[in-house]
Formats: sequence, C-alpha cells, structure tokens
Amino acid sequence: MADSQFLTVIRIWAAMAWADGVLAETEASALRRLISGAQLDEAEAEQARSFLEHKVELDDAGLAALSADAKHGVYRAACRMAALDREVALSERSLLVKLRDALGLSLDAAREIEAGVPGVTVS
Repeated sequence: MADSQFLTVIRIWAAMAWADGVLAETEASALRRLISGAQLDEAEAEQARSFLEHKVELDDAGLAALSADAKHGVYRAACRMAALDREVALSERSLLVKLRDALGLSLDAAREIEAGVPGVTVS
C-alpha cells in the first residue's frame, strides 16, 4: 500500500535529517512535532516514529504525481530541515539535488526556494 501524503512528507523530512548520518536533537524534535500534528492512522504513526530510530533513505515514489505547489512546499520543507541544525552538510546538499530532480523542479525554481530559507546556500 502506498504511503499517505503525510507519511511521504515525513519520510522526506526524515531522509533529509538523516542525510549527514546523524539525527540531531533539533531535527528529532522537529520530526516529533510533525508526526504528532499529522493526520496519520496508528500504523502510519508507528512507521513515522521508526524514522527517529533508523536512518531513512529518500524514496521518490509518488513525488512526480504531486501538484506544482506541493512539490515546491516539499522542497522548501526539505531545505528548512537541512538548515535546522545550522549546518548544511555536503550529504544534505546532495540529497537536496536528488530531491529536486525527483520532484522535477528546475534549477531556477530550486534556487528561488533556497534563497528564501535562511542558512541554505543557493546551489
């Protein structure tokens, strides 16, 4: 069964948080808030909580089907997660590029989004 849109977004945030190999407390806290506020059934909530314990890889399934606004929102949220610990590691930058490509965002659109997120150096 495919993830709900909420679980997909949480999975992307988790992948971004784990991209540098470490889940910082600020990142874990943000994920906990996101999980508690999301409309998830119990099985999805349990799965989302598991993202706090084990490294998550980016799964681009279903991303192409999102609306343009949703794609921009997902990318903006990923940029914010990358900058949450005030350091965008090379591995996080690489994941942003992979996500940008999976979402089908142009380089210009990605740069515009990144410019609006403090702490993210525009690629």
